[in-house]
Amino acid sequence: MNSERHTEDEQAWVTAHQSDLSDIGFEQVTPDRNAGLLKQLEHELSPGHPIYGISANVLGAFSGTDDILLKLDTEVEGARYALVHLTWGGTQTPPWPSTQLISDLDEWLESVLPSPEQMAEINKFNEARRRREQRRQQLSQLGFYLFMVLVIVTLFLAFMTQVKPEWFGL
Repeated sequence: MNSERHTEDEQAWVTAHQSDLSDIGFEQVTPDRNAGLLKQLEHELSPGHPIYGISANVLGAFSGTDDILLKLDTEVEGARYALVHLTWGGTQTPPWPSTQLISDLDEWLESVLPSPEQMAEINKFNEARRRREQRRQQLSQLGFYLFMVLVIVTLFLAFMTQVKPEWFGL
């Protein structure tokens, strides 16, 4: 299978798993970003690193981290993929940048996704946070309404202290 076919297969895999991947912060990269990330990777790798000198393609990057998922053109220790944490420094001494070799994308994805129990805890936490935020907004609105009532009452009282009985024919 040629490299172009592998790229199509990996893109199909990414598309099929987009929901799970986005849950863990995975983002596909533009061709320009792909080139920039590969240039940075080449800059950081040095002889002795497991993927030094191996051609690769960036399948995606992870937001909030410096991790990139690579499709390796050559198998390394039984793996065709690698998860690399870029340091954004100069040339690194192996084992840096840290690299996890991945032989099967499905197994890797299953290992990084939260278990149903963990997902239930995450959902419970997120629901509690959403309720707290909702209460905070409600209290903020209530505070605004109370302030407006206070302003209206103050203006009414100020007006009433200026009222003269003769205005009403008394």
